[in-house]
Amino acid sequence: MRFKTSKKIFIHVDCDSFFAECEIFRNPSLKNKYVLVWSEIVLACNYKTKDLWIKTWTPVWQAEEILKGKWIFLKSDHNFYSLVSSKLMNYLEKNTLSIEPFSIDEAFCEVTWLAELNKLSLEKYILKLQNDIIKNVWVPVSIGVSTTRIKSKIFSKLNKPRWIFIDLWNSKDLYKELELDIVPFIWKSMQNILKYKCDNVYDFINLWYPYLKKIIWKTATDLWLELSWVNCFHLRKTHITKSMSRGRSFNKNITNNKDFLYSQLLLNFNHLYEEFTIKNYSLKKISIYFRDKDKYTHVFNSILTEKTFIRKNILKIIQKLFNENYNIDMLYRSTWIIFSNLKEVKNEQLSLFENNRKELEVNHDLLNIINSINNKYNSHKISFWTDLLWKWFDNKLGILK
Repeated sequence: MRFKTSKKIFIHVDCDSFFAECEIFRNPSLKNKYVLVWSEIVLACNYKTKDLWIKTWTPVWQAEEILKGKWIFLKSDHNFYSLVSSKLMNYLEKNTLSIEPFSIDEAFCEVTWLAELNKLSLEKYILKLQNDIIKNVWVPVSIGVSTTRIKSKIFSKLNKPRWIFIDLWNSKDLYKELELDIVPFIWKSMQNILKYKCDNVYDFINLWYPYLKKIIWKTATDLWLELSWVNCFHLRKTHITKSMSRGRSFNKNITNNKDFLYSQLLLNFNHLYEEFTIKNYSLKKISIYFRDKDKYTHVFNSILTEKTFIRKNILKIIQKLFNENYNIDMLYRSTWIIFSNLKEVKNEQLSLFENNRKELEVNHDLLNIINSINNKYNSHKISFWTDLLWKWFDNKLGILK
């Protein structure tokens, strides 16, 4: 049988000890300690803890016996983990050709010609992407690279953490060293069917294709094709719509100046709101996100009773969150704004108190002006003028600070 060999390049980005690393990011003093996130059982732990043979699903009492009082147990905070995940997915969406999230801490992305575009070798490009994720999202990742999704996922897990493995064409010999259970979606039931036929992944890809099609059918045949360099395992195409974020760091100007901090927050808001309006979204949750001098993270949320896209209402909530949570005794190094729980705006009215159609038309008219200027003079190089336009608009609405 003849199949078309994939010419694309896929990466599987997989966060290392995601929940534990989120907690270390939030509180950097935990970095060299035994960190476990738990709820009845261990949900995640950092690699320092994993070196003691404590893993996900280990009972808490067993972890306590091994660590003998040297641990730091933290209750899981899924709201915070979701914010960090959204930030990662947004970053990948902007910096790869396409993204297919696979779980809260992993995603498949296509990067077929991006190394050449950046005038780098594939290895240097992937290393740069890995370092940029750590720099911008603050969680370490391992990345597997191959011509199909399933192969890239296998390769991302070979030697975590902060692991990169690239294999485009030579993986058959490597398969002899890999047990069958490393392949995603080969569950116990399939392993039982194959146990007298396969000792490893190499044996699996050397099975007769019609045999797999007859005995197990589609899941097995798709995996067989993926491992044989045929791109056929398609996840649902996803454009990230659950959240959007925009932020900026000012590490050289660490400050507690309230006016400066608010101005940076407002710049984040202006640029985020442009994208938000162009995509025709409404939101139900707003978060402001601060990183202090010691790299501790502070997140403050407001959950609305109704979805909205009205600029003045969103900005008032941001102002309120900022004024209530700004601490004059704290020095800050970066700010972020996150819009989440998003939904595409339809023609229906979201609230009895909002004139949606008129507000949306005004927003789009202003955005058309901003976009025409950006297109003429090169986007992001005249942000000063676009910010002035938003300030004028906010002033007309009477909502500037």
